[in-house]
Amino acid sequence: MNWLNEIDTELHRVQPNENSGRTRTIARRIAGIALIELQKNNPDKHFEKDYLKVLREILASTAHPNDVLAAAHRLQARVNVDFTSPSTDPIADAMIIVEYVKQQLHS
Repeated sequence: MNWLNEIDTELHRVQPNENSGRTRTIARRIAGIALIELQKNNPDKHFEKDYLKVLREILASTAHPNDVLAAAHRLQARVNVDFTSPSTDPIADAMIIVEYVKQQLHS
């Protein structure tokens, strides 16, 4: 299965009014799948295999656009003490990263 198909499969797992924690987990997987694909196609970039670690690894680099870094930051963040997430729309954040990876792979 190619990485875009994997992302599509993950997107189909999101259900309306779903538990926000599950949605964040799916979004992290989506972003991680894309970032690992970027790594596979750019051997000079090294990311971890764990999706959350992949998000944190991209934050260590300033070579990515601010919107991508901001999305990665929101996705990797823990929930606040009141159980709210810094990401109000984790799927949209993940798709910012997916679109960036698509651009990088096709440029």
